[in-house]
Amino acid sequence: MASRLYPTTQRLFLLVVAALRSLGMEAAFASPTAFALAALYLSGLILLEGRQTPWRMAAWLPARCHDALSRLLREMPVPTRPLLRALCAWAARQGTGYLCLDEVVIEKPFSKMLPWCGWVYSFAKRRKVYGLHVVVLVSCVGRYRIPVNFRLWRPRAACRPSPKRRKGGKGHAGRTAHKAGYRTKLQLAEEMLLEVRAWGLAFEYLVFDGHYTAGWLTKKLSRWDVQWVGLLDPQTRVVHGGKRLPIRELAPAKKKKWRKSLGLRARALSVYAPTFGHLRVVAFRNKAGQEGFIATNVPDARAADLTALVGWKRSRWSIETAFRDAKQFGGLEACQCRAECAWVRHVAFAFVGFVVLQLLRRSPEETLGAAKERLQLEALRGRLNPPAPLRAHGALV
Repeated sequence: MASRLYPTTQRLFLLVVAALRSLGMEAAFASPTAFALAALYLSGLILLEGRQTPWRMAAWLPARCHDALSRLLREMPVPTRPLLRALCAWAARQGTGYLCLDEVVIEKPFSKMLPWCGWVYSFAKRRKVYGLHVVVLVSCVGRYRIPVNFRLWRPRAACRPSPKRRKGGKGHAGRTAHKAGYRTKLQLAEEMLLEVRAWGLAFEYLVFDGHYTAGWLTKKLSRWDVQWVGLLDPQTRVVHGGKRLPIRELAPAKKKKWRKSLGLRARALSVYAPTFGHLRVVAFRNKAGQEGFIATNVPDARAADLTALVGWKRSRWSIETAFRDAKQFGGLEACQCRAECAWVRHVAFAFVGFVVLQLLRRSPEETLGAAKERLQLEALRGRLNPPAPLRAHGALV
């Protein structure tokens, strides 16, 4: 397939193939043809700056026609679980890091026929946006941010009830609804964590935002011996001094100390919440006057001191930068299909391409934007060096 490419783009395709083999992806595909088409699709995601559709990929990378790339997304047997398992195994070989859990919205304001889309409030744009919701689990190991699992969330209005056996004779026995029932984002997060644990990924702690700090989920994490760090709702009731009161009423009674290294006022507390159990909480107030409560299920002050808890919570920002880079450089928002399987496979390929782009950096200091620009310039000019800059003489004409 590489022989049908332009000489200037052959090197990029071969680099992507080598990166996929180093990730252990070749065994995840059912056939060599599917593996080559996936490498071609990832090369198009990296090479093109925007609108990475199969038609434009085939114009820049004419190894196969655009129909073959469309069939890769819609018809070919390309399961996403083996791809994610390969990413998880590669992340485990890099060492022990930490996990981040959050969701990303792929804006699709005109995709009214896509059942995966719904309305959500965007804190960046300060308004509601219509788009696709993806719950993602990212493993941060060293300089790598590796999406190891994801789920597409469907709004409740687009779901049918859970499959149930219908009444009737032998002809109607065993018929079920063809769509699964509604599942919340917390339930999807539980499924992802169970899969990651079954795949053998070890991590130091799990960090998430306040939306995922639910009592039933955190209790399960504690039973699994998973250390979690998240934001606590100010209305969470705790037991202190024989009284049951919201934690926002308990925090003002404890004087906060200015932490110069952290840039905020904070105080660590060990409390008992009936919903969560014994918690280690850091009540803080930043320079803007915003207050919050960072909680973890490790009540030992030596194991989870104030500085460590604040650092763990701030490490959640890595998943936000991963979402930004996957959209800008990985083509996460490029798919224009209506088929559900096409969207699932495109999101998986976009996350794999995001990891491949990290592998193609020449140094840890090189950003993903600089690496993508360098690969684009190499494909543009081939092996030719740029001409020497012109020297201006006399008046400008």
